[in-house]
Order: sequence, then C-alpha cells, then structure tokens
Amino acid sequence: MEADKEMLNRLLNEIQELIKKNENEDGTYRFDLLKAVIALDFAKTEIEKAIFK
Repeated sequence: MEADKEMLNRLLNEIQELIKKNENEDGTYRFDLLKAVIALDFAKTEIEKAIFK
C-alpha cells in the first residue's frame, strides 16, 4: 500500500516538474496546453469516479 502511495506521488511530482521545465519565459508552454488540460482533467475525473462512497 505504501509503495502505491509513493508511486502516485512520484508520478504527480514528475508531471509538475515536466510542466515547469517546459514553460517558456513568456508564460506559454512547449506543448499543447489544451491537450494537457484535457488529459489531466480526464485523470481527475477517473480518480473521482473510482472513489468508494
């Protein structure tokens, strides 16, 4: 269980670092921002759907 937490947190940190490293000085990014937002929103939705209620 602890390894799963570490894996999830590591992945989140890697995504944040990837975003930071690929930001231009003018605030734009070196990737398609819309695609990134859609992918992250999809991941958030999937996590929300998987939460046991």
